[in-house]
Amino acid sequence: MITNKESMTQGRMLFISTMSFIGLIVMSGIIFPDQLYTVGIGTMNYLTDTFGWIYMAGSFTYVMVMFYFAFSKYGSIKFGPDDAQPEFSTFSWIGMLFSAGMGTVMLYWGVAEPVYHYMNPLSTTGITPQTAAAAEFAMKQSFIHQGIQAWAAFSVVGLVLGYLMYRKNENGLISNILIPWGRDKANGTLGKIINIVCVFGAIAGISTSLGQSGLSLSVSFSYLFGTPDSAWLTFILVGVIVVITIACTTTGLEKGIKILSDCNAYLLIGLIILVAVVGPTTTMINVYFDTIGNYLNDFFQDSLMLPTFAAEEEASWIRGWPIYYYAWAIAWAPFVGPFIARVSKGRTVREFILGSMLIPCIGIFIWVAFFGTIGIQSEPEVLAAAAASSKAATFIVLEGFPMGTVISIGVVIALFTCFITSLNSSTYTLSSMCEDGTDNPSNKMKIIWVIAQAAMALTLMMGSKTGIDLLQSISLIFALPLMFVLFLCIVSTFKMFRAEFSEDQIEVEPSQQSSPVVDAAAQAEKAS
Repeated sequence: MITNKESMTQGRMLFISTMSFIGLIVMSGIIFPDQLYTVGIGTMNYLTDTFGWIYMAGSFTYVMVMFYFAFSKYGSIKFGPDDAQPEFSTFSWIGMLFSAGMGTVMLYWGVAEPVYHYMNPLSTTGITPQTAAAAEFAMKQSFIHQGIQAWAAFSVVGLVLGYLMYRKNENGLISNILIPWGRDKANGTLGKIINIVCVFGAIAGISTSLGQSGLSLSVSFSYLFGTPDSAWLTFILVGVIVVITIACTTTGLEKGIKILSDCNAYLLIGLIILVAVVGPTTTMINVYFDTIGNYLNDFFQDSLMLPTFAAEEEASWIRGWPIYYYAWAIAWAPFVGPFIARVSKGRTVREFILGSMLIPCIGIFIWVAFFGTIGIQSEPEVLAAAAASSKAATFIVLEGFPMGTVISIGVVIALFTCFITSLNSSTYTLSSMCEDGTDNPSNKMKIIWVIAQAAMALTLMMGSKTGIDLLQSISLIFALPLMFVLFLCIVSTFKMFRAEFSEDQIEVEPSQQSSPVVDAAAQAEKAS
């Protein structure tokens, strides 16, 4: 067992090292923006070309292992004592799962990705652009990229930490995954390396998400209110979000974050219903179910797609789409995982895995099917403009849609709320880790982390020549070492679950010895 002084030293070490990293990135972006861009993009291309198979195979493995845990004998284990009850209602729980995860991704890419693939399907498929086959390809790829592989990465981290925090009463430091090999390992050098890698990865993941949301917010104001799509507007919008986030995160998980997540869920449901009412309802519903069928039918093939004999044509597409999405999710896992574990206290392993992996996917698929259908059915000039600008695609498509302005305003509000809830969840995790895994980090630490993350996101936004390329690179770079941490999480979970069931069997053995057979033997002995 480590002393409080040693524990605080680890928290302080995490805080100093991560703040120094953020400071270095921010200063590099200000003083050497071109060099930062060149290094980021070059490193990303090298890693994805050389180790792309690790990103793909790893993401597939996470899905398979999580389903095994959910449907095995371990699925009944609770995040807490056997009589524990969920801390949040099912609706609030789902709202927080969704808002902390891929909500911002869905809003940014929900129209942009289907439109892009419809206009530019992968060349080696032989599909002609802007045809029915291209539309089916576009929708299926959007489901794959925003689907279960991303959520499986979150669940891997959330599962082991939820078990450790609420079943074993450990703190929330990710280094505790080493406890099955000895507490000295968790508190030693390897544990510290794991914590640093996870915090750096969390910063990379949230910076990517916040950067894309910030870019989309800026351009949305340009379309809706005629303001210039400029750096100063982006700074103002991010500043407003920082203020609101500080207000929410300092009021606590049960108040600010829960209320905002509930409101966000109601807003997104309302937007989907509105689009369904004024849009081609039957077509959108048909697209949803048809694409679910295509997604399931081709899941194994698409999940492991890598450039092989047509590498020259496929490498850049695979790097820019599936690998980017999976790496992004892995980079998010160190902050989304602890957060969804925190809000899942009292639930079983089975509830947690199926809830965190399947329910958000259903919501995302509905959104992508409905809004993607609107995009694909747009006029040719609208399609071309939307395909050319991912950050503006949603607003370009909605300009000529019935009640398009109202829906666009709703999307902008949703971008704000998803931005804030994502920032809230990452702030909670980073603050907790820098205060030794506490359940309730101090408001001072939360405020520092909100400002630091916003500064990092703004730096990457300003340094991205095409809007998102530098943002993409930061996630891809830090996801690679994180993949090995997630594999370690899986092994650790196996060891702890097996140990718990072994202990249960040992406890049961004495009662088994007083069975009817044993009792009869004892009575016979007395009679003789």
